[in-house]
Amino acid sequence: MDQALAWYQSILGFVVEQRFHVPGIPADGAFLRGPGGLRLELWCAVGVMPVPEQRRTPDSDLRTAGTKHMAFSVPDLQRQLAGLVARGVDIAAIQRDRREPVRPDPDPLAPGKPPAFALFLRDPAGTLIELLDQAQLGG
Repeated sequence: MDQALAWYQSILGFVVEQRFHVPGIPADGAFLRGPGGLRLELWCAVGVMPVPEQRRTPDSDLRTAGTKHMAFSVPDLQRQLAGLVARGVDIAAIQRDRREPVRPDPDPLAPGKPPAFALFLRDPAGTLIELLDQAQLGG
């Protein structure tokens, strides 16, 4: 839980509002507040199974039923991408043209590449999170 909370605070700018423990599960939980008043709840249960491999990549995750991922629009995604890479964030895939699928990119900051329209990153547990460029969305 500590690792997840630190990651969501430092990478996505969330603030921890409340931490709690539910002995009957047993599990720890936390409520976080993000930009624009967004709320997020994280859980860490004893004996939890890891995120399945097919849920760790955008294309295979689309072929699995259930909730897909969170998506956030951010200003200047290309600048954000540079910061994420510099901080060693796990970038799963990048989309540079909205008409094309997302693809893994081993060198996302190489010269000559168009700016990112969207990208998927993974939190410490392997959960996919999408970031979209506000300007390319039209707002």
